[in-house]
Amino acid sequence: MDRRSFLKAALAAGAFPFIPACNFSSRKYVLNSKVRLAAIGCGAQAWYDLKKFAAHSDICEIVALCDTDIGAKHTLEALKKYPDLPRFQDFRKMFDRMADKIDAVLVGIPDHSHFCAAMHAMKLGKAVFVEKPLAHSFRECRLLMEAEKKYGVVTQMGNQGHSGDNFYQYRDYCEKGIIKDVVKVVSHMNMQRRWHKWGGKTSSYPKAEALPKTLDWDSWVSSAPYHDFSKDLAYGEWRCWYDYGMGCMGDWGAHILDTIHRFTLEGDLPTEVAISNCTGWNPYVFPIQDTLTMKFPKKGRHGDITLEWWEGLDNQPKPPKGFRFDSNKGLFPASTANDGLIDPKLKPGKEIYQADGTIWQGLSHSSTLKRVVYSGELPGYEKAHNDHYRNFLLAAKGEERAKSPFSVSAPLSQIFCLGVAAQRLNRGFKFDPEKGEAVGDEEVNRLLAGPKPRKGWEQYYN
Repeated sequence: MDRRSFLKAALAAGAFPFIPACNFSSRKYVLNSKVRLAAIGCGAQAWYDLKKFAAHSDICEIVALCDTDIGAKHTLEALKKYPDLPRFQDFRKMFDRMADKIDAVLVGIPDHSHFCAAMHAMKLGKAVFVEKPLAHSFRECRLLMEAEKKYGVVTQMGNQGHSGDNFYQYRDYCEKGIIKDVVKVVSHMNMQRRWHKWGGKTSSYPKAEALPKTLDWDSWVSSAPYHDFSKDLAYGEWRCWYDYGMGCMGDWGAHILDTIHRFTLEGDLPTEVAISNCTGWNPYVFPIQDTLTMKFPKKGRHGDITLEWWEGLDNQPKPPKGFRFDSNKGLFPASTANDGLIDPKLKPGKEIYQADGTIWQGLSHSSTLKRVVYSGELPGYEKAHNDHYRNFLLAAKGEERAKSPFSVSAPLSQIFCLGVAAQRLNRGFKFDPEKGEAVGDEEVNRLLAGPKPRKGWEQYYN
């Protein structure tokens, strides 16, 4: 079956419900036998992703490495693995030199710099795999959705569990009416973080330190507000600073709320955002803990739904009556990129409450759902076919549809941006989903638009 016939058959079969319509006949596909992939970011999470892509060597070829701190300790494994590949510190120079030798890019860099790298690649017609969260502002998410349509490229956000068994289980249970009439979702990430060591004690940005010889700090800062280099801004700590990271919700929300947002909330945005239980608030870094509550009024196939997000080691929601904990030996194997997280009483996940009293419990990433208390056998469901990386590669070749394209992952990421606005201001607000703006609240709208890009980076926002 040729690519066009395959896609038409998949659409006719309803294989991917609740996905916004796209004109797949105009997509730009990779016609050669292997997808030539360049890595923007080659250490830490990006190195984990790169190894996953390299495992699909039958359809993927790694052709370039780019990292603003290339040669630093966290990039050495990649440099040793690929000693002969071209190396760059600035993705713009990489594309200037070898755009015709690249089909797709992995964007695995800090949250604040996802947008410009992805937009540059999309304008050149390259498929893009962008780590979660997709972008750093509500506006950036919207622009990436628009670019996906305009440039006709294949896109994927790196919420890897969205290609796992849980994707198919949730989808099939919604189609069969097993998951239905959801009234409340309680989600939580209560592990201690590997970053955020200052808590609520920070009263300023850190003092300038000597710049490492390996680091292009200006490119690292990208379009975001400029602050002098400090190891306490970079090297894993960037996620806790408002100017560079998206906090706990941006880090984990894409793994916990993905199927809920797609199949239950059907891609909707809330009309109200509230914050409570906030501890350690200050204008520089995220709170130590807080609870976000979002209201989604009845629309389409869903009724009124309340979504709660709990974060913080000591800020845990009360489990439903009859809840039974699984073995708590750690969420991840020690060999993964998430090694080192402290095991809590309550794992990252969610509880889903239906109007008929049914309660579902699910963990993060690709973990499937269980019914709380009820011990009967659940019906079967379609199982995962390919991991998130192979799915993207095949989508770039026109042989599958990407599981988490920007048309799906950008609205999800916009929810994180709304949550961050409440955390940053330590107050709630009303929101108009149709207009994409807070109601009568210019302070919130300035945060949703994001800061004015630095000189030299403005073109990505036009």
